[in-house]
Amino acid sequence: MLRRFATAFLLPLVLSLALGLMGCKRAYNVGDKVLVEWDGKDYAAVITDVPGPGKLKVHFDGYDEMWDEVVARNRIKGRLEGTPPTPEPPEKVRRQALEAAKSNKFRMGDRVRAEFHRHWYPAVIVGVVGPERYRVHFEGYGNEWDDNVGAERIQTK
Repeated sequence: MLRRFATAFLLPLVLSLALGLMGCKRAYNVGDKVLVEWDGKDYAAVITDVPGPGKLKVHFDGYDEMWDEVVARNRIKGRLEGTPPTPEPPEKVRRQALEAAKSNKFRMGDRVRAEFHRHWYPAVIVGVVGPERYRVHFEGYGNEWDDNVGAERIQTK
């Protein structure tokens, strides 16, 4: 009788629990720093939203918000630990920056004043990220303060 009970009820229960635990992964949350596959390479990103099951919205570190995207969970390669990799920008990013550089008002290396939280600071253009979108480095501050800004947040010196 006990053997039939174990076979009929306990064995399937133990097997389903074991299989369930093996497949469990800790959920990702807004603010988690992760590695995300983007055009065949892994890039550092931060999760900005969880729009649905198996879907995460990410912002790629150092890239303009225009490149944010909702990705399937299988593109998340894990939590970011240590120094993140810094592969070359994806081809589509380089292509758009080159096109924008032809017609944009400012160029890389231009010394400007850039707005940050309603104050203007000396800065230098260190990258073109899109049509009238630039990466600026604020003079006297570390690279962690670099920001992507639109032309409306830039003044000539």
